[in-house]
Amino acid sequence: MSSIDSNAISVPQDPGLQLAPAENEGPNFGLLKKAFEDCVRDNQPYIDQCRLNYETRYAIWNGQSADGKKHAREGSKTSPTPWDGASDLRVFLVDDVINKKVAMEVMAFKRATLSAVPVESTDSNRAAQVSNFMRWLIQTQIPEIDREIELCANYINEKGIAVMGQFWEKRREKILVNVKLADLQAQFPQIDINQLINDEAATDDLKSIFTEQYGCTSAKAGSMLRELRKKGETSVPMEGPERSYPVMRAFNLDEQVFIPSFSTDMEIAAGIYRIEYFTAEKLRAMVDTDGWDKEWVEAAIQTQRGRLITISPSEYLQPISRSFVYTQQRFTDRIGVVYAYQRLSDEDGVPGICCTVFHPHLPPSSKHDGVAKHGLLGYAHGQYPFVLYRREHLSRKLHDSRGIPEPGKPWQDQIKAHKDSRIDASSLGILPPICYPQGRPPGRWGPGALISERRPNEYHYADRPIPDMNTENSENRLMASFKEYNGFASNEGDPNIDPIYNQFETDKFLSCLAKSFRQIWKLYKQYGQEEVMFRVMGVKDADASIFQKGDINEEFDFYLSWDVQSTDFKKMSEKWTAIIQGAQTLDREGVCDWGALFQAFVSSIDPNIAERIIRPAKTGQQQVVNDEHSDLAQIFAGIPKNIKVGTPPQLGLQVMQQYLQQPDVQQRYAQDNAFKERIDARAKQYQFQMQQQQNAQIGRLGAQMPGPMPASTST
Repeated sequence: MSSIDSNAISVPQDPGLQLAPAENEGPNFGLLKKAFEDCVRDNQPYIDQCRLNYETRYAIWNGQSADGKKHAREGSKTSPTPWDGASDLRVFLVDDVINKKVAMEVMAFKRATLSAVPVESTDSNRAAQVSNFMRWLIQTQIPEIDREIELCANYINEKGIAVMGQFWEKRREKILVNVKLADLQAQFPQIDINQLINDEAATDDLKSIFTEQYGCTSAKAGSMLRELRKKGETSVPMEGPERSYPVMRAFNLDEQVFIPSFSTDMEIAAGIYRIEYFTAEKLRAMVDTDGWDKEWVEAAIQTQRGRLITISPSEYLQPISRSFVYTQQRFTDRIGVVYAYQRLSDEDGVPGICCTVFHPHLPPSSKHDGVAKHGLLGYAHGQYPFVLYRREHLSRKLHDSRGIPEPGKPWQDQIKAHKDSRIDASSLGILPPICYPQGRPPGRWGPGALISERRPNEYHYADRPIPDMNTENSENRLMASFKEYNGFASNEGDPNIDPIYNQFETDKFLSCLAKSFRQIWKLYKQYGQEEVMFRVMGVKDADASIFQKGDINEEFDFYLSWDVQSTDFKKMSEKWTAIIQGAQTLDREGVCDWGALFQAFVSSIDPNIAERIIRPAKTGQQQVVNDEHSDLAQIFAGIPKNIKVGTPPQLGLQVMQQYLQQPDVQQRYAQDNAFKERIDARAKQYQFQMQQQQNAQIGRLGAQMPGPMPASTST
C-alpha cells in the first residue's frame, strides 16, 4: 500500500530525465510530484519494517490492556488464551538495549576530542585554533545540539539508519522598543523636545519623522505621538538584530526524509525529500525571512491545514500509543511542506543542487506556480545538506541496515513467553480451579466458609500444575545472549571482544558526526562573521580569543575520538600509568608536553573537574609569579612565608633572583640579618624541591652524571 494519497495530475515525461529549469522558469510540478511519490512508494518495505521495529521496541500489539492482562473484547470472535485475565506482560528488552546504546553514543559526543587537520596547510597553530573554535561553535551556537544528537542515536539504533541535516539560518524578529521623552531629549540636545511634541502645528512633521525613524505606519506614528503627549513615553515594535547561526537537525527515513531506495551513495542520489510541518504563523513568516511566495502560502493555509502528506504512521501520532494515558490529539494547526533537494544539470550539462518547496496536493493555479520557493541551494560545499548515519553496512544500498529490534524481536518474544508462563503458573498455584458437583457450585468459598457435602471431597481445589524450574534460567540465558549479541559484557562473553564491538559502533557514529561538523565548518566559512569572539572550552577562566574566518576555500578535516573504556576507572588507571611511565623513561628529546598530558589526564577522569581546576599555561605561570611577589612583599615586611606546595621551584627561584636585583632589596639584604635569613630559608626550600626532583630522576637512572649536561640530553 502506498504511503501517498495520490492526486491525479498528468506527467509528460520520466522524472529521472528532468533537467534544471531554465532561468526565470519554475519547475515542472507534475514531474516533481511524481518523483516524490515514487520515492516514498518504493521505500514502503523499509517503512513497514520501521513500524514493526517501533512496535517491538515499545512492546505494542493489538488488544493490550493497562493492567498487563488479557481480557475478552466485546464483539470479538476469539477468547483470550489461555484464559481471560491471563498475563500479557510488556517486556522492554529491546528498548533497554537501545537506551544503553543511545547513552553510550551521546556520551561519546560529549566526551570526544575534536581535532581539526588541515587538508593542504601545515600550520599547526591554525589547526589548534580551528579545533578550539569549532568546539565552542558546536557546544554554544547550535540550538538544541544535545537533543538532536540523542534523536539521531535513537533513530540509528531503532530504525538502523538516520540522517543529520546541516543548515545555516538567519532570523530577525520584531521587538518592543520603549521611547521616552528623556531619551529623545538626550538624542537631540539642541532641540526642546517637550515643546516640539506638544506643538500641534508640528504633528504631521513628527508623524513623518516617526514613520521614517521607526518603520511604522502613519496610524501607529499618530498613536505614539498621543501617548508621548499624555504619558511622556510610548512603545513601538521594531525589527531586532539579525541572528545568524548553524543548525543541525536529526531526521528518520520513514517519516521525515525520503531517499530513493535504489541509492548507493547519497551524493549521487537523484533527489532527497524532506517533510516539515509548520503553523500558519510560521509559514507567513517564511514569506519575509526566506522569500516564499505569498499567494502559495495563503493557499496552503486555506486548503492543506491539518492534512498529513503521507498516510504512514506519523511521529505526531505515535507518542500517544507508548502508554495507556491516551490524550486526544487533533492535527488541525499544521501545514505540511516538502523540501525537494535534487541534483540536476542545466542545458550545458553543469550539475547543481536545486531546492524546491512545494506540497504534492497543491498544484499550480492562476495565483501561484505550485511551489513556495525554487532555486539553487547555494551552499558552497556543493553537497546535499545531509549526512547519512548507518548502524551497519550489509550492502551498498543505503537502506540496507537493520535496527536492533529486527534481530531482537525473537529474543524478546521468548522472554515474554517465559515471564507470562511463570505469572500464570503462580496464579494457578495461589488460586487453582475449584471442583464441585455438577449443578451445585459452592455458595461461598473462603476461610471459615460452611460447605455442605454429600460425599467427601466433593468440593476441592484442582491439582496444581507442576512448575517448570527451567524458565527463569532460560530467561536469564536469553537476556545474556541478546546483550552479548549487542556488545555488552556477559558471563559467557569474551571480555576482550565486547569493548571492540562497542568501540567499533562508537567510531562509526563519531565518524559521521565529523562529516556533519565539516559541513558546519564550510557553512560558517560561507555565512559566518569575519571575526568572532570565543572562549576555549574546557579550560578554567580562559580569556576570550578572536577567531579570524580567513579564506573561504580553507579546508580542514575533522576527527572525533573517544575510548569506550574510559568509563572503566581501573583500566584507565592502568592506561595512564603506562603512558606516564613511558613518557618519563622514553622521552629522550623532551618532546612530551607535560601541561597537555596533565590536562588530558584530568579530563579523562572528569571533564567538569578539569574545567574547574585547569588554567591556561600563561595564566598559571602568571599566577605563580603574582603569588611569589605577594609572599616576598610580606617577607620584606617581616612576616615569614613558606613556599606553596606545588609551586614550580625553577620558576620560584627565577622570580626571587629578579627580586634580589632591586637596589633597595639588595641594601636591605646586606644590612638586615633577619630579612636575609628569611630570604635564604625560602631559597633553600626551593633548592630542596629541585633536589627532590633530581633524586627521583637518579632513582630511575641509578646515578647522576657529573658535570654540566648538554641542553639536548634528557635529564
